[in-house]
Amino acid sequence: MRKEGTGFSILLLPAAPRSEERADQRSVVAVSKYAMGMCVATKYFLQNNRNLDQLTQQMSGILKTIITLSTMFVFASIGIYLYYIYDSLFSKSNLSRFTKKAIIISAVCFCFYVALMPFYPCYNRFSSFQSYFISLGYHILRSTFFVFAPVAIILYIQRQLEIRNVPLIKQHLVIVGAIFLCLTSTNIWMRLLIDEPDATYTIMWTFMLSMFLSGIVSALYLTITYTQQAQKRLQYERDLEISRLNELKSKAELDALQAKINPHFLYNTLNSIAELSVSQGLKARQMTIALADLFRYSLNKQDEAQITIAEEVEMAENYLLIEKIRFEDRLQVAISVADEVKHLRIPKFILQPLVENAVKHGLKDPDKTGFINISIMGNPKIINIVVHDNGCPFPEDLQASYGLRSVMDKLNAFYPRRHDITFENMPLKQVSITINLG
Repeated sequence: MRKEGTGFSILLLPAAPRSEERADQRSVVAVSKYAMGMCVATKYFLQNNRNLDQLTQQMSGILKTIITLSTMFVFASIGIYLYYIYDSLFSKSNLSRFTKKAIIISAVCFCFYVALMPFYPCYNRFSSFQSYFISLGYHILRSTFFVFAPVAIILYIQRQLEIRNVPLIKQHLVIVGAIFLCLTSTNIWMRLLIDEPDATYTIMWTFMLSMFLSGIVSALYLTITYTQQAQKRLQYERDLEISRLNELKSKAELDALQAKINPHFLYNTLNSIAELSVSQGLKARQMTIALADLFRYSLNKQDEAQITIAEEVEMAENYLLIEKIRFEDRLQVAISVADEVKHLRIPKFILQPLVENAVKHGLKDPDKTGFINISIMGNPKIINIVVHDNGCPFPEDLQASYGLRSVMDKLNAFYPRRHDITFENMPLKQVSITINLG
C-alpha cells in the first residue's frame, strides 16, 4: 500500500476492526485526562507568574525578533521532521492504529501550533530571557490543550463514521464541523481560563481568530484528503493499465507461441511432396492432404489457448501421418492415452514438438527402423506425458531445439513452478513432462 499520510489525511484509512474500538475509546479517555491535567497546570502556572513586566533584564528589539523567529523555525522544523519519520517511530510498537495516529498527528500539530507563537501578542510581551521562557511555557501549555483534545475528539468521530460506513461527503462535512467546533470552543475556554490584561484580546477577537484558524485547518484537511484521493485514484488507474498491458503482452506472447511451427519441418515436408509428385502422385496427394489437415486444425483452434489432450493427440497423429508417408516402414508409432486425462486441457502444440524431436533423432540412421512410443497418463490433478524413441542418446550439453524451446516457453507461461521436464537416456531414452494442474 502507499505510505499513509500524516495530519488529517489519515481520514482516508480503512475502518479499524471492531476489536480495536475499545482500545480507541481508552486512548481518547487517556488523551482527554492528559489535556485536562495540562489545563490545570496552565491555570496554576499563570496564577504564579502574573507580572512579566517586573523582570529587570531588558532585551533589544532585534534580539527579541531573532528569538521569536528562531522559536518558530525550531518548532516548525521539528514538526516537518516528525512528519517524514513517523513511519519508523512506531515500527516496533504494539499500540493500536488509532493511538499511533493520534500521537503523531498531535505531535506534528503541536509543533506547528507552538511555531505560531509570534502571531499571539499576549505571548510576545517579554523583555528578558527569563520572561521569554515564561511566555514560551504559557504557549506550550496552551498548545498542549489546544491540540491534543481536538485531535483526539476529531479522530474518534472520524473512526466512528467509518465504522458506520457513512458516505465520504457526509464524513467531510461532519469532520469540518467538528474542526470548527473543537478549535473555537477550545480557544474560548483557554481565553476564559487565562485572564489576559490585553484589552484587544477579547472573547470576540478570540472567536474570530479561532474561526480563521479553523478555516485554515479545514482547508488543509480537505486539500490533503482530496489530493490523497486523487493520488490513490491515479495509482489505481496506473495499476489497472499496467495489469491490462501485462495481460495483453502475455496474450500476445502466447499467441506467438501457439503460431510457431518448425520451419524445418515445413521445408522438409514441401520438399518431400515435390519429390513424390514426380513418381508417386498418390503419396504426394496424401501428404498434401495431411499437411493441410494439420494447418486447418491449427487455424480452427487459433482462438483457443488450450485444447483437450484428445485433440492434441489427434494433431500429433496428423503430423505423424506426414512423417510415415515420408519414411514409410522405417517409422513405427505406438500411442497410449488414459481415458481419465483425455478431457483435460493443455496448451496447444505441447506434444507435436516432442514427437517431431523423437522422429528427428530416431531416424538419423538410414538403416535403422525408428520406434516412437507416446504415453499420456495421470488424473484430474496431474498429467504425465512421456515420449520415448530408440534414437541416439541425448548429449550431456543438450541445447533446446526450436520446438523444445517452444514447449518450455508454453509450460513456463501456463504452469509457472508447477511443471517439470526431464530428458533421460537410461533405462530408456525419453522426454518426460509432469504438469501439476492444482
